[in-house]
Amino acid sequence: MARSSTLPKPELPPGAPGLPKGTRYRRQYGVIVLLEDEAAQVDAFGRLRRQGFKCRVVVT
Repeated sequence: MARSSTLPKPELPPGAPGLPKGTRYRRQYGVIVLLEDEAAQVDAFGRLRRQGFKCRVVVT
C-alpha cells in the first residue's frame, strides 16, 4: 500500500472556492463483476438491486 505524500499541497489558483469544510471522503467497498454481454449485465444489475444492493453500471 502506498504511503501518503508528505509534500506540501500546491496553492489554490486565484478565484478557487477553497477547501471543503470537514471531509467528504467516505470509505466504500465494491466488487466488479465481468459479464459476457449487456443482457447478462442487465440481469445481474436487476438481481442485485432486488437483493438490496446499491449498484452502478460500468461499461469499459
